[in-house]
Amino acid sequence: MATTPTPLVQRLFPIAAWLPHCTGETIRADIVAGLALAALLIPEGMAYAGIAGVAPQLGLFTAGFGLLTYALFGSSRHLAVAATSGSAAMLAAFVGPMAQGDAARYAMLASATAIAAGALLWLGYFFKLGFVSEFIAKPVLKGFVFGIALTIIVKQAPKVIGIHKGAGGFFEQIWHILTSLTHVHMWTLAVGLAALVITFGLGAIAPRVPSALVVFIGGILASKYLGLEQHGVEVVGLIQGGIPQLSFPAIGMDAWQDVFSGAVGIVLIMYAEALAAGRTFAAKFKYDIDANQELASLGMSNIVSGLFQGFVVGGGMSGTAANVAGGARTQVSTILTAILTLVTVAFLTPMFRDLPEAVLGAIVIHAVAHLADVAELRRFARLRTGGIYVALTALVGVLIFGILKGLLIAICLTLAVLMKRLSTPQESVLGRLPGTQTFGDIQRYPEARQIPGLLIFRPNALLFFANVNRVLGHLRELIANASPTPHTVILNLEAVSEIDVTSLDLLEQLRGDLMESGIQLALARVSGPVRDLLDRSGFLDRLGSGHVHNHVAVAVEHYERA
Repeated sequence: MATTPTPLVQRLFPIAAWLPHCTGETIRADIVAGLALAALLIPEGMAYAGIAGVAPQLGLFTAGFGLLTYALFGSSRHLAVAATSGSAAMLAAFVGPMAQGDAARYAMLASATAIAAGALLWLGYFFKLGFVSEFIAKPVLKGFVFGIALTIIVKQAPKVIGIHKGAGGFFEQIWHILTSLTHVHMWTLAVGLAALVITFGLGAIAPRVPSALVVFIGGILASKYLGLEQHGVEVVGLIQGGIPQLSFPAIGMDAWQDVFSGAVGIVLIMYAEALAAGRTFAAKFKYDIDANQELASLGMSNIVSGLFQGFVVGGGMSGTAANVAGGARTQVSTILTAILTLVTVAFLTPMFRDLPEAVLGAIVIHAVAHLADVAELRRFARLRTGGIYVALTALVGVLIFGILKGLLIAICLTLAVLMKRLSTPQESVLGRLPGTQTFGDIQRYPEARQIPGLLIFRPNALLFFANVNRVLGHLRELIANASPTPHTVILNLEAVSEIDVTSLDLLEQLRGDLMESGIQLALARVSGPVRDLLDRSGFLDRLGSGHVHNHVAVAVEHYERA
């Protein structure tokens, strides 16, 4: 009789929990999905290797080992962990200056960055830092990846239209393209435009058809039988096949320090993107994603990818969506995709020699086009929360300053948004709704009536050192401007889960000032942690008995009887 894996084994290896429950039906569905996913990720893996600046076969190594490792450790049933356009672009921006034109060292630095990213993710797992990804605001992330998408598209454009690659940032590249249009290679342009029309056309009218595979195979056949290379169309050329050997990048201790520092930003964005993709489809199929387990699984996937000469892997939305669209039920689909990818790189790479570079460029452009999400920016603008300005700032930051500096701008923007929200909470003056014992914000409920002699004030967020002075300052203004002056102030703390020392001291100062003015202070809806701190500090003793109430209605009734 088969034994049930222990909870520890199931926690470390989630595959041990779900694999024994696979049925013939689920496996058949996963096989179909795995074939469809392979049709997408094999050509995309080679294309993303171009974004990362490494040889095409390294993109296949990355996809194969990333998918296989994640299937063992991941908590998502559908996440496809392979090279992603965003992580590949960030890797190239980081590794390029360090390699100084040495291709062999570049490849080792790319693998080292994957190992460093994996180590950082494992460090996050041990310290249970899965919550960190929540601190990247969605508008910031959307703007950042939008900027990356535009950067990638512009860098791929010379491949598609047949001009020499330009140097410099986004706007320099745009200028180079515009000033080089008279030198466009017409055969290359025809191939590139045909590939773009087919990929985008199939995506629109037949989204279940693997458009990347169609143009991939079509490009090879067209190149071979039409002699495109003889007409000046650049082709991929001979790709080194075989399964890579396990090796540790020998880059030197000083370089490792730089690699770890650079990997931090890649990890933040890659983890946030993977968690968003995983949670999107987990919610659709009604199961949970373990954020901390995702740190471990993505960490191990990156370490294994780096040890087998691959580069950074993440959970991409496009690959995961393709996996779901193919009917995947479990990670059996990605295991099959991994096997097919590794078989391809081991035995089939000679078939790719005639693949036009313009086709790879078109595949990349199609793959990243969904990251340039104009509809989402329009939604941010329509909601009028200020998210559109944050997103556009992150986007423009990437275009002007580059990906790495743009990442720093995105992180600073996230912190700025967070601090602004925390330091400027909304407050409410409460009044009684007619005929009830319910109290609501008088601005939101015009029918609510304030009770003569009482001022009921509610902070609507956490009180701490960055906002408490402003919040209590506003309360003082309300008291000073009230006519007549209230004899009692009820402070409703239902939204305040805890307070710090600064808040405690300012509350004490408020209590003393109100007492000197002959105004009583009462508290309502005080949470346990706040009450405990007020008790330890002696605040409650100084406030006096009978001045802390469980409900606003009870507090009002108490002071109406007084």
